[in-house]
Amino acid sequence: MKFLPPIALIATLVSAAPTFADSEDVSSLKESNPLWMEVYTRYEKDKNLGLQGIIGRLDFPEFWGTYFAAELNTDGYYEWAFGKTFSLSERAYFDAYVAYTKWNYRLSLRTGYNFDNGLMLSVRARPEFGYDDWIKTDDQGNEINYGTNLSVRTDVFVGYNTEDYEFFYNRVDLFETDEKIADAFKYGKQHNATDHEFRVTYTANKWRPYFQAVIMENGWDTGAGLKDDLRWQLGFTLPM
Repeated sequence: MKFLPPIALIATLVSAAPTFADSEDVSSLKESNPLWMEVYTRYEKDKNLGLQGIIGRLDFPEFWGTYFAAELNTDGYYEWAFGKTFSLSERAYFDAYVAYTKWNYRLSLRTGYNFDNGLMLSVRARPEFGYDDWIKTDDQGNEINYGTNLSVRTDVFVGYNTEDYEFFYNRVDLFETDEKIADAFKYGKQHNATDHEFRVTYTANKWRPYFQAVIMENGWDTGAGLKDDLRWQLGFTLPM
């Protein structure tokens, strides 16, 4: 079983790599490698290879097992997070963190289970609370305060570890609670997006390179051309 940083981008959070329970091998790994880094480059429509980012996580085992994590990228996005993972049993866990981003405050609640055969399952809910200074203009020139809304992200994660590789699929759903904002900014849908994230990571060495592809904005469900809906990302993670 391998320990990876829990923050990943959603607009950011990257994709959502899971936080594992504190079994004996994970605990020793966290204590010997309290700092984790991830760097990536991402292709997305109209951005090409111009978006690079870095994610870091620092564990504090002497302070009740808490951690601090951060993400920055060249698109101007940033996220700061503080959290803790609770061990529910030898293989079950619950992870919670609070975060501050360019657009909102976030509360992430995740629970999962890691089987001894390498299978990993988890679910997450992440309410996102906008703040007042994110004001934009829509296509008709109307000023809309997007920052006052509440949106919710949910994740359903399935992964599998082998001796040298880790594979995962993560389904991400986004919900907008404000009908006005959904009409103006989210294509008129309060359930405004379903993303399908796929990642494979080579875990046999310290550097852990990975490739990730994301089918975005209901690309499967609507039959829309994948050219506009596909995002891919290359990167690596490593303990420092």
